[in-house]
Amino acid sequence: MLVGPRALLVGQNRVYDFFKNIGRRIAIFRDRQASFSHELAVCAIFKNEALYLQEWLIFHHGVGVDHFYLYNDASTDDYAKVLQPWIERGIVTVKSWPKKAQVAAYNHCIRNFRTRARWIAFIDLDEFLYSPTGRNLPELLENYRGVAAIFVYWVLFGSSGHAKRPMGSVIQAYQQCLDLKHVNEDDFNHGVMADKSDYVTGWSRDGKSIVNPRQVRKYNIHKPKKLWFGEILDENRDPARQRVAGMQISYAVFRINHYWSKSIDELTAKVDRGSICNPSRPQRDLVRWLEREKTLNVATDGTIQPVWHRIQTENRKSTGAPA
Repeated sequence: MLVGPRALLVGQNRVYDFFKNIGRRIAIFRDRQASFSHELAVCAIFKNEALYLQEWLIFHHGVGVDHFYLYNDASTDDYAKVLQPWIERGIVTVKSWPKKAQVAAYNHCIRNFRTRARWIAFIDLDEFLYSPTGRNLPELLENYRGVAAIFVYWVLFGSSGHAKRPMGSVIQAYQQCLDLKHVNEDDFNHGVMADKSDYVTGWSRDGKSIVNPRQVRKYNIHKPKKLWFGEILDENRDPARQRVAGMQISYAVFRINHYWSKSIDELTAKVDRGSICNPSRPQRDLVRWLEREKTLNVATDGTIQPVWHRIQTENRKSTGAPA
């Protein structure tokens, strides 16, 4: 039996944990009862991606995203022409973010918009978040109330043999990927450290997160770095395990199609552009990135196609455009 100061300390910790758990339960209960301007928002940073914005916005609005917080990193293309109709409809908020870090943008979003959206997903313009079930995301997220963050694994797509940017949508043009069957065999060497010139992105056992912003204290690139309370779980409510070799990953409920390379020309431009999350990193090595691209075309995957077809059909009906 514990006696003396140690017993007192243990007793104090138990009291602290007791009231902390009560506070957590009260916070979760209040959050569940609260109403928000947006059920699901997306936060993203972009630079000169006007060619891709419209498709990306139409798709995510079609799967249930009702607002977008977009951080503009000094774009010089026609992004404003694409975004203006969305801004006028109150669906897009644009923040000027010239030459600032991606992580800083994400944390600015959490600090400033945490009370406006029940959920915020943090993804890039080459990532398409959806459910393979075909159901809208807010409907599915009802089953995860009280979870601080849901880590969604991505499927990496390669060039599908396109040397130059093809006509039409990204979703239809790129259908070859590193599928679930081959993920466990993937042993690509991504480089020594993230700040070295030989580093290559595109980890097969990776993804991004949908978060309850009121439970997130600090966010990183892929998932929260610190939480006020709660857990980071995957779709099966198991602890999220990012980049763990040999792990069993699942994306039956939530999934991200990550169009990592697009065409070889676009991949080259991406490498030349450098890192948005950390502009101070050395120049990327194109040869290494092309090596990674070759590994991402081993299977054909059309899981997203019925979802995209539905969204296009609904969009034509609502806008009156010809079928």
